[in-house]
Amino acid sequence: MENLPVKSQNCSHTLHSPNGTIESPGYPYGYPNYANCTWVIVAQEHNRIQLVFQGFALEEDFDILSVYDGQPSPTNLRTRSVSNVLNIEVLKLIQRF
Repeated sequence: MENLPVKSQNCSHTLHSPNGTIESPGYPYGYPNYANCTWVIVAQEHNRIQLVFQGFALEEDFDILSVYDGQPSPTNLRTRSVSNVLNIEVLKLIQRF
């Protein structure tokens, strides 16, 4: 069997408004295989960003949710989930991106 390269479905979004909705591509239906989505939320310095999850489901061993305060780096990582369990207490501490 030949090893073919896996083609990733990229989706990048930037949210500048005071509120908005972030959804997986194709929500509420399935999303493409190998989707790699990034949402950047831009706010004025010292403004608070609140993330409210109305629905949350990850496919174990395939999906990852990472939340950073600033650029993606280990020191800016605020929470990471690879299961359907989300550490909400950590999300409440995020004050600015």
